[in-house]
Amino acid sequence: MRTLSCSAPDLAGRIARRHFVGQDRVAVAADADELIRLLAASHHADPRPAVINAQTRRGHADSLRAAGMPFVELPLRDYRICAEELCARMAHGAGMVVVAHPHDPTGGVLGAESVRSLCAAARRYGTLVVFDESSAEFALGPGFTSARWNARYGSHVCVLRTYGSPGFGYLIGAPAVVGRLPAPRPPAAAPAHDVVVLERLRAANRSARESLCRGLAELGVEFLPSAADFVLVRLPGTASRVAEELRAAGHSSAADMAPIGLRDHLRVPVGREDDVAALLGLLRTVLAASPAVG
Repeated sequence: MRTLSCSAPDLAGRIARRHFVGQDRVAVAADADELIRLLAASHHADPRPAVINAQTRRGHADSLRAAGMPFVELPLRDYRICAEELCARMAHGAGMVVVAHPHDPTGGVLGAESVRSLCAAARRYGTLVVFDESSAEFALGPGFTSARWNARYGSHVCVLRTYGSPGFGYLIGAPAVVGRLPAPRPPAAAPAHDVVVLERLRAANRSARESLCRGLAELGVEFLPSAADFVLVRLPGTASRVAEELRAAGHSSAADMAPIGLRDHLRVPVGREDDVAALLGLLRTVLAASPAVG
């Protein structure tokens, strides 16, 4: 089985050892979206469409479109992915399903039973199910069920992860799936983060996320519980303007979600504790100058 190119010769091997899989089950690329594009390109002979969720970061749709793969977008239900509907789409002929887990931008995760049902449906109907677990490093814990076990031992499930730094993504899947992938763009750099550093990052993110949510609650701002390194907030009637004012004040990371079908919502990265304090201070000023409507 050929080894996919990467910036460090042993990078795929390091990932394989970390996840207790053979290196023939690992592919490395510039990012998770690149891997989705490559998976779609490798399925060009399959006429069945893909299924993704609407109100989800545009990388999934953009990657499938770049590969020329037709796809259908299913809306979220109360901010959540409906696993039952995805399974039904597999039964009716979906060739590939891409699921953000944790979801971006809501930060929600699938329950253990939903993960099991999606993997079982993939086996039953011969569908490739791709779990985009890009934010999983921040979600690890008793409330998060990864599809990694199914990707390690099955043939119809892939898991995508990012690791350590931007510009790096990897896939765990069946050797036959990995072996069909076109040659990817190599990562920008090999990650330097080890398990100890990742645990520190998780703890720091958890603390900063709690501070952010506590501050939002004190400001009377609605938000969704998040398992990731970002939080989705709701500002009826003012979200787009608030995003512009925050950007003008130097905080450009709070993104307006209207372009993906979530009007009145902002995606706020957690960042460090000082980032959270700065954002909350700016948000307090902006909201005081122009109260929310609706």
